[in-house]
Amino acid sequence: MNRRMFAGPALAAIVLMTAPATAKEPAPPAPSAADREKLALVLARFDQVQGSVRTLSAEFVQTTRNALLKAPIVAKGKFFLTKPDSVLWEYTSPEPMSFVVAGGEYTGYFPQRKRAERRDIKRWSEQLFRFFGLGQGSSELAKFYEIALGDPGSDMKDSYLLLLTPKKRRIKKNVEEVKLWVETKNLLPLRIDYVGKDGNGREIRFLNTRLNPDLAASLYHVDIPKDVPVSTGFSGFDVSSTRAH
Repeated sequence: MNRRMFAGPALAAIVLMTAPATAKEPAPPAPSAADREKLALVLARFDQVQGSVRTLSAEFVQTTRNALLKAPIVAKGKFFLTKPDSVLWEYTSPEPMSFVVAGGEYTGYFPQRKRAERRDIKRWSEQLFRFFGLGQGSSELAKFYEIALGDPGSDMKDSYLLLLTPKKRRIKKNVEEVKLWVETKNLLPLRIDYVGKDGNGREIRFLNTRLNPDLAASLYHVDIPKDVPVSTGFSGFDVSSTRAH
C-alpha cells in the first residue's frame, strides 16, 4: 500500500488500518473525575448529532506540512458526504481534482493532467467513515482511539477539542494523534488535524458546514472523458506532487 499522506483524509484509513504492528507504548495519565464527566456530556451530545447525520457538505481549507516541502501547501475545495458510504473531496486549488468513494469504489480524476484512477475498496469502506468520525458514534471511535478533551486554543473559540489517540498498534505506527474540533453549539466539525509519527501533519478547516442538505446520488459519479486513461491505484492522493504548486 502507498503510505504517503493522502489528500483525502478519510482515505488515510486504508493505510493506517493496515500498517504493521509495533511495540506497545505506555498509557497516558488517567483523566480526573471532572474531566471524565465533562467528556461524557460532550460525547453524549456528539453521539446525538452523529446519529442524525444523513448527509454533510462543507467548504474546506487544507494545509499540508512536510519536512520535504519548502513551505506548507494550502489547498481548497468542497466536501460532500452521504451515509452509508459515499464521500467526495472536490479540490479547486492548487489544481482541480476530484476524489470519490461510492459503492465500494474509489475514483480519482485530474482533468489538467488528463489522468484518472479507480480501485475497488469494498474491504475498507466501513473503516473510512469510522476513521474520519463522521456519522459514527463515540462507541465506534473508542474501539480504535482513546478519546479525551483538550484545550481548543484561543483561535478556536466556541469549540470542543476531541483528542483521538490510537489504541491499535497497527495505527500507532504511522499516527501520533488525531485532533477534532467541533462546534459547541451543534457539534459539527470545524477542524481536523492529523499528526504523524514522522512529525508531518495535515490540517483541514471546514467552513459553511451544512447538516443533512439534499445531495443527489449523481454527485458521486465522476464523468471521465473517453480519451482520459484510467489506471488502478491511489497515486494522485499525494497533493504535494501537484504540478500547480
